[in-house]
Amino acid sequence: MAPVDEQMTVLMSGVDYGDALLKQQMERELRERLEEDRPLRVYLGIDPTASSLTLGHCVPLRKLRQFQQFGHHCIFLIGDYTALIGDPSDKNKLRPMLTPEEIKRNEATYFEQAARILDPAKTEVRHNSEWLGKLSFPDIIRLMSKFTVAEMLRRENFRLRWEAGDAVYLHEFLYALMQGYDAYALECDVQVGGTEQLFNLMAGRKIQEDAGQRPHVPVTLPILVGLDGKERMSKSKGNHIGVDDPPEVQFGKVMSIPDDVIGQYFTLGTNLHPGEVATIMRAMRDGERSPMETKKLLARTIVAEFWGEEAALRAQEHFERTVQRKEVPEDAPEYRVSDGELLMDVVLAAGAAPSKREARRLFDQGAVTLDGVVAAATTPARRGAVVQVGKRRWIRLV
Repeated sequence: MAPVDEQMTVLMSGVDYGDALLKQQMERELRERLEEDRPLRVYLGIDPTASSLTLGHCVPLRKLRQFQQFGHHCIFLIGDYTALIGDPSDKNKLRPMLTPEEIKRNEATYFEQAARILDPAKTEVRHNSEWLGKLSFPDIIRLMSKFTVAEMLRRENFRLRWEAGDAVYLHEFLYALMQGYDAYALECDVQVGGTEQLFNLMAGRKIQEDAGQRPHVPVTLPILVGLDGKERMSKSKGNHIGVDDPPEVQFGKVMSIPDDVIGQYFTLGTNLHPGEVATIMRAMRDGERSPMETKKLLARTIVAEFWGEEAALRAQEHFERTVQRKEVPEDAPEYRVSDGELLMDVVLAAGAAPSKREARRLFDQGAVTLDGVVAAATTPARRGAVVQVGKRRWIRLV
């Protein structure tokens, strides 16, 4: 296997625990495992709470891929049972409960999307229903007996809700125990996750140790901020880059991020080596490359990793032509207007907005124009005109 120092440089890049002493401990434990010179069992669990993955989901996936590239055994766990509760780690309110049917529908293409980053031939795919579904009620009681209510209420999101007088439901406590049991069931050496999941990962160490297993090493990564550069990337917030977004859409979305998060996107959102990222960011800070050109490099890198180099170059040319030079793309889709049809109807029917609520938001923000003039939702559609929705969508009205 690769030299331990080389592996440590790559595998610990971007990793954060929020505590310097804990980071030192985890680095020491990971180094000890790597020095055993064997393939480690490394897993990442993702709950199918939505039907498609975002660039934010890909942050831990990329870390799993790095372990895979070094020859470690990687497991992609679909949390079909944990999804019944929903991870409360990053929420300040109760998550809506999903039905088994919704979960099954959401997970249909999960691994297909994840395989755009992972090597599918070298990835073991599991579902945690395989073992969680077999636990008896006495098993669950024994599992719960290992943790106290005080431990659970030390979690910031639970504590803040409790102090505010908001409801904290008992079934939410089970999530950390279920994720912890996953680590035991998989007998993993390493678990990859987000920093907000650290409590869950540490619960896994406790369950493993109690069962006589060697506790795994958590490798946690910060949450990737969304296009606004502030809030967590999320489909529900509309600030995401989708894995399945077309190349032109991905490129345009990357170009909309604030300059101060370019470095974070390079580190967490691409496969570039940490040394290469440092060189790129140094060049931007020293003025050798402008933020605009650096962002184009970032966008090109992200699109190329999902769609290939040619698609990335075409996406850049499309951005420069339509956004920078404000030219209407030749391949803009046509829409046949009916008598009396309003622009709101056109935007929805043409698929330029996923919902009426999102379309209304676009109009309210002045993001919809008719022949270059900001339009209202009630503006009548006019044959021969061109509608622009946001910076990246055009519709020719015929």
